[in-house]
Amino acid sequence: MNCATTDALRQTLAGLLLAALAGTSLAQAGWPAEQSNPKPLPDDVLLPMPCGGTMAFRRINVPSADALDDRRVQLGNPDARFAYAENARSDYVGGGFVDPKAKNQRYYLLGKYEVTKLQFDALSGTCPAVDPEGRLPKTALTWAEAVSYAGRYGEWLAKNAPMKVPSEQGALGFVRLPTEAEWEFAARGGVAVPDSVFDQPAFPMPDGPQRYVWFAGTESSNNELNAIGLLKPNPIGLHDMLGNAGEFVMDTFRLNKYSRLHGQAGGYVIKGGDYRTALADIRAAARTEYVPVDKNGERRDKATGLRLAIVVASLPSPQSVAAVRTLWTGLAQSGGGVGAQALTDPVKEVEALAKAVTDPALKTRIEGVGTVIKANIQARNEQRDRSAKSQIQVGSYIARKIMQDQRQLAVLKGLGSAVDVSPRVKATEESLDENTAYLIDTLKQIGLDFPSASVAAQGEILKREFEARGRTGYGGIIDLVTRYGQRARSGAVIDKAGLTAELAKIKT
Repeated sequence: MNCATTDALRQTLAGLLLAALAGTSLAQAGWPAEQSNPKPLPDDVLLPMPCGGTMAFRRINVPSADALDDRRVQLGNPDARFAYAENARSDYVGGGFVDPKAKNQRYYLLGKYEVTKLQFDALSGTCPAVDPEGRLPKTALTWAEAVSYAGRYGEWLAKNAPMKVPSEQGALGFVRLPTEAEWEFAARGGVAVPDSVFDQPAFPMPDGPQRYVWFAGTESSNNELNAIGLLKPNPIGLHDMLGNAGEFVMDTFRLNKYSRLHGQAGGYVIKGGDYRTALADIRAAARTEYVPVDKNGERRDKATGLRLAIVVASLPSPQSVAAVRTLWTGLAQSGGGVGAQALTDPVKEVEALAKAVTDPALKTRIEGVGTVIKANIQARNEQRDRSAKSQIQVGSYIARKIMQDQRQLAVLKGLGSAVDVSPRVKATEESLDENTAYLIDTLKQIGLDFPSASVAAQGEILKREFEARGRTGYGGIIDLVTRYGQRARSGAVIDKAGLTAELAKIKT
């Protein structure tokens, strides 16, 4: 190789190195905070993107006892105008990621904001210019493009930042559009709001809807798309869930048939309304059908965008398959209370009958009956668990009232003879006696009606719900209620003096 060739090669290599360094510099140049997370919170989950970008996510907690435990939620809307599509119905949500720091806490991740133009273009292969226009939600794309974008971002994360992505049992989380149930559960406020608030058309907006939602009219959106993060979030820190851009979800659109969805699947579901939606029509249940094509070809709507979810496989490891099989078998076990009679297990009885017959048609019919029995037992067990949690909650409220009365009585008695407080002392003592008796009855009922495992699991789930709603000081109270309930189940007598003494020691 002559000198000229060597020099040329060196120049070429130097040029390539400079280009590579320039590209690296560009890729690592961080975006301004207002482009990807204009309203940061301490517990945001920030994931990297190409071109030095980030995308912010929020944890959507779904307190659950195990991999097959899920949460029944009431979705939809009682408004007769939209009943054909939105009539109230039950659905279920669950979280695949397990929180190692909080017992019986599972979760999934949902985008804190709608995906922006800048974030969408960052996966195009060429780093886009960072400008104010990039902070607008990405709209005018097809459902297929939204799904493809989620897949490409998930692939980029897996290759470039796997340690940043949450995982479960060694399985890496992945990106997709949220399901309609996941989306609406989060939009309503999840477990951060009580059921009475969750069932309302929209999450609480104490400062007025203009501070939370971009809706039609000059007093709000001015009938145009607006940048992410300018308004206040919902109770779990999600911005622009209602209004601004409508959002694609994974589900196909189906009409409502009172308590369930109709069997015919049509186009795709868009959730949340958009900047063209009147304030009177803003609601978490809003669901419109997006037909992907018309006579002009693929449809693109200027007000429809997307928000991403990060989830994990339902069976993240070989070990989880065996665990789920065991849990699934247990779904149809009765788990009766103390008074349950030792009768033959109906499920096993039907299985034995099915094995005994030789007629294939009869065998199939008997197995079908067995399936119905199992489904009914499972439904009853789920109802039992919800009732257990409700009873524990009642017991916890009563216990807290007793503690408040104890403190008030101590203050009154400490006033001495300077002020005649005897009527108030008497009234407080009577309240203490009544509430303590009520609490003991409730604890006995918990013990007699519900299995110990159900009481323990639902107590932990109730703790997670109270934490999400900012109701502090209930952890020790719930522990006491579940512990005494389990004592009652074993036949132990609840000592009134011992119970009140334990309550007096709990710090709230």
